[in-house]
Amino acid sequence: MKKNRTINQSLSADMTACTTVAVDLAKRVFQLAGEDALGQVLFEKRINSRETFQAFLHQLPMSVTVLVETGPGAQAWARLLQTQGNPVRILPAQLVANHRSGPKNDRNDTLAILRAGHDCKISAVPLKSAAALAMQALHRARQGYVRRRTAVGNQMRGLLLEHGVVMAQGELAISQLVPRVLEDATQPLPDLLRELIAELLGEWNQLGERINVLTGRLETAAKADETAKRLMTVRGVGPIIATALLAKQTEPERFANARLFAAYFGLVPSQHSSGEKVRLGRMSKHGDAYLRSLTIQGAHAVLRQLRPDSQQPDDQRLQRWISRLGRKEAAVRLANRNLRILWVLLQNDQIYRRQPGTGQEAAMSH
Repeated sequence: MKKNRTINQSLSADMTACTTVAVDLAKRVFQLAGEDALGQVLFEKRINSRETFQAFLHQLPMSVTVLVETGPGAQAWARLLQTQGNPVRILPAQLVANHRSGPKNDRNDTLAILRAGHDCKISAVPLKSAAALAMQALHRARQGYVRRRTAVGNQMRGLLLEHGVVMAQGELAISQLVPRVLEDATQPLPDLLRELIAELLGEWNQLGERINVLTGRLETAAKADETAKRLMTVRGVGPIIATALLAKQTEPERFANARLFAAYFGLVPSQHSSGEKVRLGRMSKHGDAYLRSLTIQGAHAVLRQLRPDSQQPDDQRLQRWISRLGRKEAAVRLANRNLRILWVLLQNDQIYRRQPGTGQEAAMSH
């Protein structure tokens, strides 16, 4: 393989036979590798500036497919390539890593992207619109605030426990008990600790306000979107889940059936089978952990609101699930069922409605 050639020389000598280019993206350094239709690597190139890389992309023939892995900047470069007419595929980074041989470096990462591009079992990540990315940014910021607020709350619990102050689980215990502890002069807390706990409580409250602001924006966005409103007709699906699913832009037509859609989010049993012996384990937890967590939380909310004396067929079925499987497993099962229903709603212009008092548990309605 020839080395130290210029980009123009690479294009003239190699691009005539090149069908695929893999790129390992970074802020300013880009590692490239190109291959022909037979899978033979034709060239490898390292570009050290965004301007030079952009010029390289502009010179690509429109027949060349570009492969990148998920990460910062992948969506932006993919939209640029799509605009100029090049086919582009964004491959999940965790699956690309399975194709890497040797130590992790830019060159091996790029070759791994090429090999992953031949793996027919790897589905490309959908390209997102600017609006979907903005919605995703709201969710990520909100998720970050939730994690930080939980961490601050746990920190206060631990610090107070060292001095014999025990708090129950939940936000209510923090919002009510901590202020009372700080105001109680009989509590044997050093002044330094009181001051620190007061600061942590203030941060905890501020994070709660930020979460509420972002939640309000997501609720407003859901009310303004017709698809989100249809998704929210499913029991256990609110504006947070609906907008998160829209931001992900999963392209439901990529899935042959609803079961594969639920499996995409890891809400199916893991499998350890050999020969004729089939062994199913716990939840696989593959896919988007954030959306999987949201759907399970939504399912738990439905189960908490069940009335034991309800005559609704759907409620009675959920009660049987709880009795037979336990509340946690029943919530996972309901989350799986909801995702299957959501797949149908995303495929068609329909809403979901339950029909009380009949043998049918649910119906799709135009």
